[in-house]
Amino acid sequence: MATLPTEQQQQAGEQSKGEAAAAAMAASEGDEPTLPNNNGGGVVFPANFADVVASLPRGPHCSLFPSLRHYRGFWLPEITLQCLPQVHARFDLGPTDVLIASFPKCGTTWLKSLCFAAARRSSHPPPLELAAGGDHPLLLRNSHDCVRSIDTLRFLQAGDDGNAPPQPRLLGTHLPYSLLPARATGADGSAGCRIVYITRDPKDTLVSLFHFNSGVVMSGAGAPAPAPEAGGFEEAFELYCQGRYGLGPQWEHAREYWSASARWPGRVLCLRYEEVLEDPSGSLRRITAFMGCPFTAAEEDAGVVGAILELCGMETQRGLEVNRSGAYVVKGLLSIGNKHFFRKGVAGDWRNHMTPEMAARLDGVVEEALKGSGFTFDLDGRKE
Repeated sequence: MATLPTEQQQQAGEQSKGEAAAAAMAASEGDEPTLPNNNGGGVVFPANFADVVASLPRGPHCSLFPSLRHYRGFWLPEITLQCLPQVHARFDLGPTDVLIASFPKCGTTWLKSLCFAAARRSSHPPPLELAAGGDHPLLLRNSHDCVRSIDTLRFLQAGDDGNAPPQPRLLGTHLPYSLLPARATGADGSAGCRIVYITRDPKDTLVSLFHFNSGVVMSGAGAPAPAPEAGGFEEAFELYCQGRYGLGPQWEHAREYWSASARWPGRVLCLRYEEVLEDPSGSLRRITAFMGCPFTAAEEDAGVVGAILELCGMETQRGLEVNRSGAYVVKGLLSIGNKHFFRKGVAGDWRNHMTPEMAARLDGVVEEALKGSGFTFDLDGRKE
């Protein structure tokens, strides 16, 4: 990872960029002109948004997020920012559809699997005997191909069951809540869609991100060499404590969704990865109830809950051929071997990477940043 330029260097660079830099500063403060879109609301992107993105302050490099820009309080991948106008204009989920949201490496792959298996269990019943195999989509495809991301426009490809998307529709995102399309949040006066969000102890998130980055291979013209972790875990830790990591700071990302769930509990469901690990059955029932497809008594008796959990479990998914040799590809941008989505899937692995002093420092950074918000990553001290 490259070292961030000093604040003085950034300021000097910004002053030399003229009107584009002024537009970038306006974007960072939220004072942008609005343009109409086909969702009936307004977007918050100036007409020269591509120039704005190019003039935003640069962030550190890592393989998963090779070009970061600072926008509206978050360090966002440049490709994500470039796609935002289209994401807002073409996002069309309705009130019964589900957007699966997360900060990277907080349990996204597992949550997508659970939501997909639960929502599609009528058309794709989970196999009660996995040893017998079958044609369930989650046995043949990675969950990121079953639930496509809006962030890089993969959601504009065909639906997961063919040409006509099944109901409810399922999409995924790593975007902060404040950058979601108005039709997702209801900011355009619509009912919005249902949002299921998962977060995780920042210490474990950092460790998982650090290992995951090693599996990313950039593609396309001018792709940087995939050796961003040369500075080691210590440098990654320093950047993370500053919130200067892809989509960071994580604590602000989580706080936004938690605040939305506290205000609109029928629209936004917030989960903690550690809670899902502790009580997967209860968490799955909570998810299905929120999505509007609770398990029936007959399904409970038939063992459907357990079948879904086994199908979506770490050992099952990690052992599938598609996840041993397949890859998640964003054309012209990157390729990630599916095996890198399945490392340990545990809580507390940070103890194998951080000293007690490092852990205390990151905990302190998070606690200070969240002070007064009502949100905490601490399970014992949660205030939900």
